[in-house]
Amino acid sequence: MDVPSAPLYFPGSPEPDSIARRRFRALARSAPWLSTSLKVEIYIPDELGDPGRGLTGTVTAKIRQREGIAVHNAAGALVFQKETFSAQRSRDYVAASNASWKLPSTLITPVYTTDHLVLRRPEIAGFDGLLPLEYWAAVLDPVEIAGTEPAAQDLAFDHPTYIHELSEIMHEGRPALAAVLSSGHTYQAALADFALVPAGTRTLLVLDLGTGVCLLRQRLSGPAPAAPDLRLRILAQDEYYINSHFQKVHWLDQPIVRS
Repeated sequence: MDVPSAPLYFPGSPEPDSIARRRFRALARSAPWLSTSLKVEIYIPDELGDPGRGLTGTVTAKIRQREGIAVHNAAGALVFQKETFSAQRSRDYVAASNASWKLPSTLITPVYTTDHLVLRRPEIAGFDGLLPLEYWAAVLDPVEIAGTEPAAQDLAFDHPTYIHELSEIMHEGRPALAAVLSSGHTYQAALADFALVPAGTRTLLVLDLGTGVCLLRQRLSGPAPAAPDLRLRILAQDEYYINSHFQKVHWLDQPIVRS
């Protein structure tokens, strides 16, 4: 693995020990179990956007579990809406989708660490086409940088990523863990054409301590253009959203107005 050298990003922080590395990796596995809903502001890089659907610039998304999402643009207009909680459950559906047998995280309990982060993660249902842009899946659930469970020994080459530096910081007013990472030989991106930590780079990732999602991804060194900056801001966590936030209004549902 050819990883470029670079000056320290957190020069005042101690070299991460095995306990600190395990905590960061556990946080990266934990996002599906840390929130029931999220409201987030996401900056979409030009390279990853979809102007035809209004998915450019900064958008706001409400997400309930992995079953409903509504996205508004900077002007407040709805640009994307989808839900799966009312999906049909016919025999054809069961045969065609692995979502029929992979359970949501709310129905499966992982093995936790002493600070209630995920040590070993069971296989759960993914976003299954819910998100308007596929790369959001890696940002909202950055498990790929840690793997679903610890390696047999806490050695760099046994884990998907090598942690060069690690620091607990405040990021836009929220407690977070920031790490400088490079990918290892066991690294497998959740999406074939998108990796949070591109090969041959040193990449800064900031994970929100309260939700486990990736607040910032920034390539520090390595081949360019390999990875545009990704930025996400948590606006709300665990708010209650009724079904109508995520469902298109049908004309039959409109109230009858009598003159």
